[in-house]
Amino acid sequence: MGQVLKWINMSKIPIVLVIIGYGLCLPVAFAQEGTITVSGTVTDSETGELVVGAALYVAAQNVGGTTNQYGYYSLTLLGDSVRMVVSHVAYTPQILTYSSQEDLVLDISLVPSTLALEELEVTATAESSLQTTQMSAISIPVKDVENLPSILGETDVLRIIQLLPGVQSGVEGSTGLYVRGGGPDQNLYLLDGTQVYNPSHLFGFLGTFNSDAIKDVRLLKGGFPARYGGRLSSVIDLTMKEGNMKRFAGTGSIGFLASRVTLEGPIKRDRASFLVSARRSYADLLIRPFLPDDEDFGYYFSDLNVKTNVVINPKNRIYLSGYWGADRLHSQYEYSLGDEDRESLNWSNLTATARWNHIFGARLFSNILVGYTNYALLVQGKYRYTSNNVANIWEDRYESGIQDLHARVDLEFIPNASHSLRFGVGAQQHSFLTGAYEEIYRVGNTITDSTASPNRRTNGSEFQAYFEDDWRLSSRIRLNLGVHASSFLIEERTYVSVEPRVSALWNLNSRTSVKASFAYMQQYIHLLATTSGLSLPTDLWVPATAKVKPQRSWQVAGGVVRTLFDGMFELSVEGYFKKMSNLIEYEEGADYFDTVFGGTWEDRVEAGRGLAYGGEIFFQKKSGRTTGWVGYTLSWSRRKFDKINNGRWFPYRYDRRHDASVVISHEINPRFDISATWVYGTGQAVTLPVGYMVSASHLWDSIYSSRFGLSEFDIQSSRNGARLPAYHRLDIGLRRHRMLGRVKRTLSIGAYNTYSRRNAISIITERDGDGDLIFKKFSILPILPSISYQLSF
Repeated sequence: MGQVLKWINMSKIPIVLVIIGYGLCLPVAFAQEGTITVSGTVTDSETGELVVGAALYVAAQNVGGTTNQYGYYSLTLLGDSVRMVVSHVAYTPQILTYSSQEDLVLDISLVPSTLALEELEVTATAESSLQTTQMSAISIPVKDVENLPSILGETDVLRIIQLLPGVQSGVEGSTGLYVRGGGPDQNLYLLDGTQVYNPSHLFGFLGTFNSDAIKDVRLLKGGFPARYGGRLSSVIDLTMKEGNMKRFAGTGSIGFLASRVTLEGPIKRDRASFLVSARRSYADLLIRPFLPDDEDFGYYFSDLNVKTNVVINPKNRIYLSGYWGADRLHSQYEYSLGDEDRESLNWSNLTATARWNHIFGARLFSNILVGYTNYALLVQGKYRYTSNNVANIWEDRYESGIQDLHARVDLEFIPNASHSLRFGVGAQQHSFLTGAYEEIYRVGNTITDSTASPNRRTNGSEFQAYFEDDWRLSSRIRLNLGVHASSFLIEERTYVSVEPRVSALWNLNSRTSVKASFAYMQQYIHLLATTSGLSLPTDLWVPATAKVKPQRSWQVAGGVVRTLFDGMFELSVEGYFKKMSNLIEYEEGADYFDTVFGGTWEDRVEAGRGLAYGGEIFFQKKSGRTTGWVGYTLSWSRRKFDKINNGRWFPYRYDRRHDASVVISHEINPRFDISATWVYGTGQAVTLPVGYMVSASHLWDSIYSSRFGLSEFDIQSSRNGARLPAYHRLDIGLRRHRMLGRVKRTLSIGAYNTYSRRNAISIITERDGDGDLIFKKFSILPILPSISYQLSF
């Protein structure tokens, strides 16, 4: 209790008291009569897939809602003749009329729309956006991902998210996400409710999420509902497809980088289905014929998504899903007398999830989830040489990773037309391997020397509970009040957090809404990463400990949403301010080698603070033959550590003053569509030397010394005190569709960085003949043309 009181500081007491007082009034608020509850599921008429995020709106009562992650909805309405519009951006809208004085179960089937969406759908969808208290959130239809330009023939969900306001990309070619001034470890990636810790292939060049297996993607940047916790900056919630309930179907594609195949179909029509989706790159297969017989070198990545779901009866449904993805890099050189050098670098993700949906009645829905996730890194080397006919072998091995086993119970309760409640509990068991190193030296069969780091596996337990209510005070005012409570137990230390969440909506009129939110967050996991911006094996997941505190933040945001031209366009303007504490970085001069070969990571890090604030503009068109958006972000992000940069504030590496994107997709006719994206951003902040000095050198420094025993040391400018040149890039794509019987053939061509802008990812420092410093831009990606061919049936 003492720790709880310590955590609830004076700034949070009023908010917590309001939520508690509100909770005491709930029984009175629920005492309403003369209403009925309409509930059910919304499905795809062709596949039987549950539709996530379908909008339901009753204009006469100004009541609306959306389907949840499992396609379920529940609306409490006045018992009378009702006209309800049901819509989704990927489907033709439906108008349903019914009359009932009792609770009604109404399952709805939507027909996919292949042409421009009608005005009715646009209006209904816009009403849903204007009515919800949730702000700083964007749903991304998978169709949009497939329609936009790809990179080397691979569509990528994470690259589309990078095009949204408030989201900064990392270095050129990276899929890293830096949301509202946060770091990459502050993003919660959920795949069917289970965390994915390193969602990247090819050192961050490509995301792990195969778009052929994904049904729905949702990004939250702020205004976090109480059901989410454990990260400071964002939630990327992805739902896999369930599999076609109606018929057997499949897709297959081949591109420059990789090939994919997806198969799905009913196990029992309308009762059970399956999905299997696989992807593999083949650079290793292509280069192998050109290598000498005594050399072997290769790299590839692969993914496998599997899922099945069973409808036991109208009130019970079970889902089983899994994901496995891996990157493999290896090299081998053989010499005479059996001598050889072998090296390998492997990293992988594994998730497994089981879920049970149960509908207790028209007003109560539950989901029980049990999941497992594992991220593992393994680096191995073996070096053999022969001396005096005796084999000398040196082997080394380094590994790190994180495993989670978690369980969660979520409930949704709709007591009346004014309240929609969500509450639940969860638990996680973490196992961290924070870098284990071992090396062995053998002469013949005898081990003559060995070194091993101490046991670095640490276990931690995390518990959560939450409550939230979406409260409709009037036809124009709504509140979402909630609290997320959590605890973390590790190394005989317990951290406790009580996190209030508040979101508010005020409808000024039928086309304009004002929104505001406050969210307090705590995160028990850190990522010790290099400053390269790439996803590298040296990145290390570590827990909060007795020495290193959990990360914390609070964020306030406010904004306006307005629909234009009868709902065809939507404009959103938001501003935010976020304060962060207990952020960690390596201390000056330290890196992961210091934690591997000596000491512990806890002794080589510094804790500091962060500030991020700015404004975002998002103007989008969701319907018609031409769709897309324009996004703009004006932002500041700064850091402060007592022993870094002399204790002064400095720009975060991914502090970008201006960031803009233009995204457009146009359907020329049913056979051809084109797309383009253009991005612009202020150059990244970097640290550059302003000079160098020469000093006497000790013998141990001879590697870096001149033959006269003198060493040169760069004199650095202030941390991140310089900027790379501005970044901008144009990507284009063209697709041609043709039908051959039931088989749809799609040829896609495109180009990444169409005008071959040499965007710098770093600065190389050299000296001319006079010893003066010379700075040269280093860039890696010119224009990258692509072509892919896909068959679907």
